[in-house]
Amino acid sequence: WGYDSDNGPDQWHKNYPFAKGRHQSPIEINNKEVHYDRSLLPWFASYDPGSAKTILNNGKTCRVVFDDSFDRS
Repeated sequence: WGYDSDNGPDQWHKNYPFAKGRHQSPIEINNKEVHYDRSLLPWFASYDPGSAKTILNNGKTCRVVFDDSFDRS
């Protein structure tokens, strides 16, 4: 699976039938087996907007391609 037109969200259900309809992700998360870990710190992501080469919003996800030659993103 991936995010291109040949293997993106519209195609996931072909290999992962459960991923059709409201269940878009091919990753199975069993809620009964998930446990909250209080030791985990908040996760943050940042990027230098000047290093963004392309930004694509296809209505399902946002994809940003960076020139990260300077390790800023």
